[in-house]
Amino acid sequence: MPRLSILCFGNSLTAGYFHFGLEFHPYDGKFKEVLTEKFPDLKVFTTVEGLPGDLVVFPGSFLGRMKDKCSKVNDLGYRRDVDEIYTGLQEAWNIALESGAKVLALTIPECQTRSEKLDSTRSELNAAIMAHQQKGFYAFDLCRAIPNHDASVEFREQMFDDGLHLTEEGYDLMGTVIAEHFAPLYAAKDPADDSV
Repeated sequence: MPRLSILCFGNSLTAGYFHFGLEFHPYDGKFKEVLTEKFPDLKVFTTVEGLPGDLVVFPGSFLGRMKDKCSKVNDLGYRRDVDEIYTGLQEAWNIALESGAKVLALTIPECQTRSEKLDSTRSELNAAIMAHQQKGFYAFDLCRAIPNHDASVEFREQMFDDGLHLTEEGYDLMGTVIAEHFAPLYAAKDPADDSV
């Protein structure tokens, strides 16, 4: 039986943080469920490495944690420059790619807060993520898949816990939409390549 190991790496959204950190519901459970339905002969293993509050750039431990795996603010909230965050992300992606892994990078979802500066920075960074080209690198527009600003009140109430983090249903949706995007990438892989 073919095996697929996936590292879900990031911060609080990866960890499945909700109810102000009293509960966690990572998206990997639903992700694995959807992939297993699509590929019943595939044994899927997921590891969640989500650290609430971690940053891509200093003083965060994002790169150190990524290096370990492969060998209460976020970067936007800290008002980091897009180029600085994007450079940090590329360093993290390169660590994974150099280990022989593939990368499926996710864009940054909207939060309830509307701010011209925050929204502009998020849009610019997400555009850079989606435009990034590198062997073994893929991107998925999670921001578009789980909207906040243009979503209905009912959708926001069901999917968003505190305006930034998701509810259990929201994390299940996150796992589902990521798996739906990932499945054709896996199906199209080179049969000699065990690591998508």
